[in-house]
Amino acid sequence: MLHSLLYISWNPNPDFVSFGNYSIKWYGVLWGLSLFSCFFIAQYVFKKLKRDDEKITLVIQYVFIGGLIGARLAHILFYQLDFYLAHPADIIAVWKGGLASHGGVIGGLLGLYIFCKRNKEFNFFWLLDHGIICVIMLASLIRFGNLMKSELYGKPTGVSWAFIFQQVDNVPRHPVVLYESVAYFILQIFMLLLFNKVKESKPGIYITVFLTAVFSVRFLLEFFKEPDGAIFFGVISKTQMLNVPFILAGVILSYFVIKGRLHYKTSLNG
Repeated sequence: MLHSLLYISWNPNPDFVSFGNYSIKWYGVLWGLSLFSCFFIAQYVFKKLKRDDEKITLVIQYVFIGGLIGARLAHILFYQLDFYLAHPADIIAVWKGGLASHGGVIGGLLGLYIFCKRNKEFNFFWLLDHGIICVIMLASLIRFGNLMKSELYGKPTGVSWAFIFQQVDNVPRHPVVLYESVAYFILQIFMLLLFNKVKESKPGIYITVFLTAVFSVRFLLEFFKEPDGAIFFGVISKTQMLNVPFILAGVILSYFVIKGRLHYKTSLNG
């Protein structure tokens, strides 16, 4: 009972600001901040490497649109296909939530590839390796947006820092998206420190760190989250299974990075 005194009662107003019947949601504000963070971190990376940063905004647009479409499609296909088949008009209602990060990664990659095909002066591998440095803060801010919407809550727990999500029930639960947001923030700082030390000397290292670290965090924190329905081997959820290929890809890439077998075929802007 003493621990219950320390539980955090969580019931934030999802509106950042309201104007009569119209409002701007915290989730939307944090999405906007996440895109600004990508832009400013990308500017920092490009200037450090003395590269032309004229098309950073255009790159972000391609990756954002590709990532948004991929995240939406993945959510529909893997989590709520029956619902959207019955309510097709809701497919485009992304403001209601329903974005799967795994699909976002694949969609973002496709968007980046299309950008490079249309802008031949950019090398895809170089841009992917250094661009990946810029997106972890986006994930951190989006997860904080999930917290402001009281969604993706964790399993019941008795820990003293548990949140009581009043929009869900009166049960103290793990604030999993807060754990995830903080973990991504720390990873973003680590990635920038790694960049300041390595620069361009180890091709593929940033992709490797992103895949292994980010998706390992996702995999581990799912143990604290309410399962999404399907359980494999008695303990692993569907979402955790979706993380496994990304982690394996990072582990495989790490071998080639350590051996120095990855190279940028051409340099950006000549």
